[in-house]
This record gives sequence, C-alpha cells and structure tokens, in this order.
Amino acid sequence: MKHIWNILLVTLVAVVLAQLFRADVELKYDCETLAWQEKGQTDQFEKIMATSYQRTHRDAQKIAALEAQIRTLTAEKSRAK
Repeated sequence: MKHIWNILLVTLVAVVLAQLFRADVELKYDCETLAWQEKGQTDQFEKIMATSYQRTHRDAQKIAALEAQIRTLTAEKSRAK
C-alpha cells in the first residue's frame, strides 16, 4: 500500500511540475505576442505621424503660396487706385 502512495505522490508532483512548466511557457508566449503587437502598433503610429507631418507641411506650403498671391493682388489693387 505504501508503494501505491509513493507512486501517487510522484505522479502528483510530476503533474504539478508539468502545469507550472506549461504556465511558464504560456506566459512567455503571451509576453512575446504582446511585444510583437506593441511593435506593430508603434510602427503603425509612426507611419500615421509621418503622413500627418507630410500633410501639414503640404498645407503650410499651400497657405504660404495663397498668402503670397493675396499680397500680390492687394499690391496690384492698391497701385491701380
């Protein structure tokens, strides 16, 4: 009977160790997955920021060109009077 209890105890310890190992591997996998997702989000954010900067820069150039046209037209109109 003592032999059976020893076998059960060893089996129980083996199952607990297997569960701990599985939990450790799952945790490492989850951390790697989160790191990968974070990198993807960061890359996507950087692309959005670059696009936004380009758009803002283009808009600023357009505004500067329009302001120059307004100044030119205003100067021409004041000379015509």
